[in-house]
Formats: sequence, structure tokens, C-alpha cells
Amino acid sequence: MWRRIIYHPEVNYALRQTLVLCLPVALGWLAGDLQKGLLFSLVPACCNIAGLDTPHKRFFKRLIVGGSLFALGSFLMQWLTLHAIPLPLILFAMPLLLGVTGEISPLHGRLLPGTLIAAIFTLSLIGRMPIYVPPLLYIGGTLWYGLFNWFWFWLWKEQPMRESLSLIYRELANYCDAKYTLLTQLTDPEKALPPLLARQQKVVDLINTCYQQMHMLSASRDHSHKRLTRAFQVALDLQEHISVSLHRPEEVQKLVEQSHAEAVIRWNAKTISARLRVLADNILYHQLPDRFAMDKTARRAGENRPSASRQSGG
Repeated sequence: MWRRIIYHPEVNYALRQTLVLCLPVALGWLAGDLQKGLLFSLVPACCNIAGLDTPHKRFFKRLIVGGSLFALGSFLMQWLTLHAIPLPLILFAMPLLLGVTGEISPLHGRLLPGTLIAAIFTLSLIGRMPIYVPPLLYIGGTLWYGLFNWFWFWLWKEQPMRESLSLIYRELANYCDAKYTLLTQLTDPEKALPPLLARQQKVVDLINTCYQQMHMLSASRDHSHKRLTRAFQVALDLQEHISVSLHRPEEVQKLVEQSHAEAVIRWNAKTISARLRVLADNILYHQLPDRFAMDKTARRAGENRPSASRQSGG
């Protein structure tokens, strides 16, 4: 039971965000400067909007760029306001100035909204402290956010990859259901194919994300994730097998109709998709999977077996 709580992606994310926000406030309160602690806790909001909480191979580079942009946005907002530049003109010019980051990559494009949020937060600090304090606050807050997330990802090691792999297997199960529903129920391919292709693209996007996380694990030279690497390779093979025959759905539908095997194909597809969902839970919650069998009796016995007997130590 505790595994399903602590390893659940939303619970894990909420715990991380709560700690990264509350620790500066607690330290500021203990140091007798609660105001600075509360201001410090505003920086993670900018980091979240800027997408600095996502682990990938250029994590620290984007952290440096993000902290620099936050400090620049804060300084420009103060400097332009002190020179009596109208606020609407400032908020019109800053996106034009910082929007070039969006041309670098989609991830860098998310830095612009975070920088604007940092500049807007700075409006309430103008005249209350020296002009250099808010930029330093954003640099220090971004550094704290990055170090805390690096420590969190190091502590949980392959958990982000487990979450991505679990999503891949779950999406493959939905993809399998949708595809074989199209092929066995004589659905109009022109209407059913676009949503199916969208599911296929979603699987490919998840595979790309997981590939980046696997690259980070490989760079750490930790060999404890070999089982996850094998699961990722299996997911790649499954994606290739499920994707075949999509370019000629009408011909496949005719072959299925002529073979009178719709019920068998549907049952096989449901069995495989159910197994993929079980594997998704096993990967996410650090459990060892049961032996798989296509026999109905064996399947029911495996599904009714207590999950505690499948849990591993890692």
C-alpha cells in the first residue's frame, strides 16, 4: 500500500514541491527573517513555469540560463520603472526582447513566461529594498531550486524514468485497444485513423522523453537500471509491431472479415492491453511481474494473486 502512495507520480511531485517551497520559509522563520524566506519561496513558481523542474541532459545549463533571465527581467523592470517608463510599454517591450529564447528550442521558449512572472513579482519590491537585491534573490532561488531538484532526482534515481516507462506501457495499451477496435469492428478508417495516429504520436513523444532520461542514467554509470533499459527496448519493439498495417486499414479489415477471426483478435488484443497495464503498474511501483499466460484460467489466477508477493526490494 505504501508503495502506491510514495511512488505515485502526483504524490511524489507534490511532496517535492512542498519541500522546495516550505524549507526556505522555515529557514527564514528560524533565522528571524520570515519576509526573505517568503520572497525566496516565490522563485520556484517562476522555475516551474519555465520548465526547470524537468530532468534532462542539459539541466544545469538551462538552470544557469533561467536564473540569468530571471535576474535580467527583475533588473530591467526596476531600472525602467525608476526612469519613468510607462508600465504597459515595459510589458510590451520585454516579451519582444526575451522572445528570442523561443527560437532556440521549445524548452527554452518556456523561459519567457517565467521571466515575465519574475518581472511582475519585482513590481511589489520596487522602493522597498536596493535595486540589486531582487536579482540576487532570483539567482539564489534558482540555484536553490536546481540543487534541491538535483538532490531529489539523485535520491530517487530512476523514478522519473519509471514514470515515463509506465506512461509508455499504459499508452501502448490504449493504442492497442484503439487499433484492433478499428480493424475488427469495421469502423470507418477515415474517421478512426486520425485519433489513432494522434495516439501513435503521443507514444513516440513519450519514447523520446524516456530516451533522454535513459541517457542521463547511462551517464551516471549506475548499472542498477538494466531491467528498465530492457523494458524500454521491449516498449520500442511493441510500438513498432502495433504500428504496422496502419497505412492500409481497409485491406486489413477485409482480411479480418474474411477470416472470421474478429472475436479471437479482439480477445487477444484485450488480453495484451490488460497485461501492458499490469506491467505499467509493476514498473511504476517497483514490483516484479507474474509469469504471463494467454490461458484464461491462468490469467484469472495471476490477476487474483496478492500484489504483495510480487513486490521487490528496489
